[in-house]
Amino acid sequence: MKLDRTGFQRLFVALLMLPLLLTTMHQGEAKAVEQGTTAPQSTQLTDIVIAGQPLNNKTKSLLIDGKLMVPLKPLAEAVGASYHWDAKKKQVTLQKWAEPLVLKERLRKNKQQLTFEVVGKDVYVPLRDVSLELGYTLEKTNTQIQIQPPIHGKLKEQIYEGDLVAAREALIHLERRSVHPYIEAHRPNTELLSSVYMFPQGEALRYFTVNGDVLSLVEVKDGFPIVTYQGYVGAPFDKTFTMEYDPLELFLANKAKDQWGTYPKLNKPLIYEYTTGWGDSSTTFYGRVTIDKKEELLGTTGDPVSGLRADAKQIMKTIKLPWESRTDAQQAMG
Repeated sequence: MKLDRTGFQRLFVALLMLPLLLTTMHQGEAKAVEQGTTAPQSTQLTDIVIAGQPLNNKTKSLLIDGKLMVPLKPLAEAVGASYHWDAKKKQVTLQKWAEPLVLKERLRKNKQQLTFEVVGKDVYVPLRDVSLELGYTLEKTNTQIQIQPPIHGKLKEQIYEGDLVAAREALIHLERRSVHPYIEAHRPNTELLSSVYMFPQGEALRYFTVNGDVLSLVEVKDGFPIVTYQGYVGAPFDKTFTMEYDPLELFLANKAKDQWGTYPKLNKPLIYEYTTGWGDSSTTFYGRVTIDKKEELLGTTGDPVSGLRADAKQIMKTIKLPWESRTDAQQAMG
């Protein structure tokens, strides 16, 4: 049999080059490990759907250090955030809420920080980290990554269409967001615990709450509970704490200090739940504030420290009047 010397020479050269090639690859891997980076890998694992809309199908996602990264621009546009890439400072800023989200250049000493990657001409950001920081939820299936606002699915049905009790309870337990810096609340130097929630009669998609001496209006918008109004409704607490002030008085008279947002004039009563006390010795008051700004106490639960008699027929165990039914929650206050 005649030996194909040309083919044999090529095979021989390839075998000689193999150790050199492996050495080069190992050196590259070692350098990547030393720098704490790995080469980006293109991935088509799943489709990315944000608030029901697929992310631009031209968007190419990458796997970098085990994280799914997507280009900054289409992600920011999909979640309704503005963005800025500062090449000089080597940082990316996303702005959707009052507090900006800042991603900085990767540092080996801080593996928990939010980072970005520049691949070619595009800036890539971690899909999961950015979405969660902005308040979204992530659900992964075999074919999709669903990125949703906190109010979606069954919770959305409950809050938008459920009965008043379930809808109100679900809404007040969600984390609130704001596009305006929060007013700093002043708190008394005491162990007294208190909470105030007030819903317009028949509604469940917005409520007022008092935190210290700050009153806020929270409304459901685009799947988020968003603070749309704030103002000081009491003198700042200092050395002396007093229960004499009425947190609604200045608000109802539109005399709250340092207001931001649009003052919501009321055209319907407010249903309130007000809890105050120390630990187990607390009392919850239920009632309403009428359109003409009169307060009607309808019942109490807990320890009646105020001396009010707890009448079982008057007590409301939920933030709902016995005769109250749900109306068009998006009817305007005006």
